[in-house]
Amino acid sequence: MLKLNAKIKVYETVRLIPSPKFYEFNYVKNVSINSSYKSLTDTATIVMPQKVYTDTKGYDQSLFTNASGEEKTIHDFFKLENYIEIFLGYDGDYKPAFRGYITGVQSDTNAVITCEDAMYAFKKVKAVKDNNVQDKKDNLNIVAVNPATNVDNFNPKIFFEKRIKELKLPFKVNALDENLGNIVVSRNHSLSQVFEMLKDKGIYTYFKTELTGPVLTITNNPQQHTANELSGFIDRNFIKSPISGALVKKLINEGLNLLASQLNKALQSIAGGFSGRVNFRFRHNIIEDKLVVVNESSKNTRTRVEKYFKNSNTPIYIELGDPNGQLVKTHVLHDDNENLPKDPAVFEKTTTEIASELYQYGALRAMQSKPNGLEGYILTFGEPFVRPTDKVILENAKDKEKNGTFQVEKVERNYGENGYRQKIYLGRRVESV
Repeated sequence: MLKLNAKIKVYETVRLIPSPKFYEFNYVKNVSINSSYKSLTDTATIVMPQKVYTDTKGYDQSLFTNASGEEKTIHDFFKLENYIEIFLGYDGDYKPAFRGYITGVQSDTNAVITCEDAMYAFKKVKAVKDNNVQDKKDNLNIVAVNPATNVDNFNPKIFFEKRIKELKLPFKVNALDENLGNIVVSRNHSLSQVFEMLKDKGIYTYFKTELTGPVLTITNNPQQHTANELSGFIDRNFIKSPISGALVKKLINEGLNLLASQLNKALQSIAGGFSGRVNFRFRHNIIEDKLVVVNESSKNTRTRVEKYFKNSNTPIYIELGDPNGQLVKTHVLHDDNENLPKDPAVFEKTTTEIASELYQYGALRAMQSKPNGLEGYILTFGEPFVRPTDKVILENAKDKEKNGTFQVEKVERNYGENGYRQKIYLGRRVESV
């Protein structure tokens, strides 16, 4: 029989940056962890006895008594905004299940510690520097400070890597390298509020757990669609318009060939010790099956992408979906630095190229809605260890449509007196077995 094991490390922090000083506990009553790429913040709840057990092997006993010799409680170690790492597993094998900050400590018979992942740090810092927003020559402050700043040619990779480096936060970044046009950012917005704003543009931000630490992941393709899948989706949902014809389709295919290498590079860059693929067999290591088969649905709906330029109030636009369907989402892009050409031949060539790019932009967003695959969850043991965006291979199902490779959308992890379980919510079908 496998033996459960848990390890919790609590680090003291200086301005949210973990210090080398930490306390380690290898006992816990219960742990609940919720993680999903669709939610900005992962959370954890820890239940521990209030008394600190000092007879554990390897403990430095001096850590657990103060100068007067009085015994310490859990509150002396689990303090607000301390950095915390939770490792769970079996038979001495520990997997990093959660990393983040302590956001609350409550006491009753047991101590209940609530935590948020590393996104908590980005809720505490501003997205843009505003130290010198006032003109130094304006001694009387006659000119009001602009409450927002306009970021030209906003690129998530450039913007966030630079800002996180300025803040000296110790987190790796794997960010989308895509020009989103001009974006207005409030000077009062935190980094996490900008992440929320980007979500409306089809860009997801989450911390992905790796063996070496959490990786801030910013992507327009959280479901990791391939270029072939994008091409098929565009073909099925292509809506003709005055600028959307055969030439646009040709340019789309050329663009997707270039995009394929970028998608592969993005997937490789997030590898960090986990394989990202795990196998489960029905009636073997699946305790409970609450999965329902779903099919791609874009009927009666359509998505629109518009792009405005400096010298035009009329956008270049494309649409995907059902030509007669309800418009469910409009993505708007602005480029205040570029002008559309006035020469008719050059104008047609330019708008055709722009339209092909907009189809890629729109397809990556529209495909997230309701793809072919599964809805619901399976309940399994704590191993094999699964994270959101990992791929799960299901085998031996009575319903053959449940066999295949599917992407993980959400994981609810529970460890404690009732054992170690994972509730794994699945989404799109990646490929057939």
